[in-house]
Amino acid sequence: MLRQIEIMNNYPRDIILISSDKVTHSDSDSYTLDGLNEIIAHADNVTGFCQAHELVNRNRITSNRTKILEAAQEPRLKPFRFLINKN
Repeated sequence: MLRQIEIMNNYPRDIILISSDKVTHSDSDSYTLDGLNEIIAHADNVTGFCQAHELVNRNRITSNRTKILEAAQEPRLKPFRFLINKN
């Protein structure tokens, strides 16, 4: 379980930072990006993933955390299984 949280928190993100300052300072940009990554990592975890997804298996829909995580770890879902984002 800790491995999954670690992977999700260290996931490389593409962040575009738009500033109205005419002069940019690399130190402040780096500080801002670190802060944004920390905020996103706080919300982007296994619990949030399981709350935002359901696993559909033919005629059944489950919100079981264990089943969702097992399906998400597979490189390819089995036939007639779908991970659906509830958002």
